[in-house]
Amino acid sequence: MRFQVLMLGLGASFAFKSVHAASNSNETPYLPIPTKAPKTWVHPGVFVSGPQLDYIAKRIKARENPWTEALDSMLNMSYMSPTRTAEPYETVQCGPTSTPNIGCYQEREDSMAAYTNALAWWITKDKHYAEKSIHYMDAWSSTIHAHNNSNAPLQTAWSAANWVRAGEIMRSSYKHWSKKGIKMFSDMLRHAYLPMIEDGAPKKNGNWELVMIESTIGAAVFLEDAALYEKALGLFSARVPAYIYLTSDGEYPVQGRGGINTTAEIIKYWYNQKTFPISGITQETCRDFAHTSFGISSISHIAETMRIQGMDVWRSTDVGTRVKAALELHTALDSKQKPVPKWLCNGTIPDTMNPMLEPAYNALAFNLGHKMPFTKKVLLSQRPAGISEPPLFIGVETLSNAQTPFKRWGY
Repeated sequence: MRFQVLMLGLGASFAFKSVHAASNSNETPYLPIPTKAPKTWVHPGVFVSGPQLDYIAKRIKARENPWTEALDSMLNMSYMSPTRTAEPYETVQCGPTSTPNIGCYQEREDSMAAYTNALAWWITKDKHYAEKSIHYMDAWSSTIHAHNNSNAPLQTAWSAANWVRAGEIMRSSYKHWSKKGIKMFSDMLRHAYLPMIEDGAPKKNGNWELVMIESTIGAAVFLEDAALYEKALGLFSARVPAYIYLTSDGEYPVQGRGGINTTAEIIKYWYNQKTFPISGITQETCRDFAHTSFGISSISHIAETMRIQGMDVWRSTDVGTRVKAALELHTALDSKQKPVPKWLCNGTIPDTMNPMLEPAYNALAFNLGHKMPFTKKVLLSQRPAGISEPPLFIGVETLSNAQTPFKRWGY
């Protein structure tokens, strides 16, 4: 893949250009995004913001839906039990399909519990939730040293995505999280998580690298690490157009960073999808819709974090166009609102999408006014959206993202 840098202003932005497959050599600019870290970091600023959570809390205080139902649903989950305790491991070992599974479920579930309890604390102001969230973070940050085995990068990224959201909320809102605890948590991110994820995974399926980027950007916000943030933005700008296809890309999808360059290599990487007549097909569509939804979810999560930190890629880049096309295509087929065409995945689609529609729908339809009828129908049928099964990094997004107006907090 060859890149050209387009300098804008004082070099605050760049655009990647990609050379397409051999049969389509036209260069097409895509995804111009700012590459500088914010001059002033916003906290909490990973996926959700303080004003956003305040808005949700006000709606719940007035017993309005869908937020009240979503909160009630979350509070009834096992993650919220006052008797539930952390199960930290020094080394988490996760192989293919979690075989072996040494601490894998425990880490993912405890990190999700830290996040859901942090949300409950901000919304209800019940300090028991705050203490529970900190319990999970302190237990793991004082114990874990490493991840290993073949699924280690993916496991690390899934868990880190939850940890950084919880850490951002708690550090910003609860004065009783000790300085020692915050330092242990920061060190945990630096030493037990980032080495495994910060360089991405260009030759893996897109959902792998996208959640690795998501977690790295979140950690960069928590640590206020500008270099790490900018490094992750570079990976993001290369991966998104190599994951979601637009017809404007050319006859075939754009190349990624992994040396997948020829037409034959691209077709194989895209699970033998040979034709691309419409926008919205993803690199994993013909694998299954479950993994596809993981990839789109991470793109949406990253876009939300970037927006909170002052870079609205929903509006200023083709991220929104790509995500909208992908969601409308996949929800229409997944819900059987449209038949699967014979040219797509040989007319067969496996698995179903996870409950991950709220963030993108809120940004694109509720705030920017795009019509997304297929996505809307599936989204309403999923409310209140729960936690993906098995629990990974997608959780309670009706509560956190449904019908939250950007204009109320100025970004």
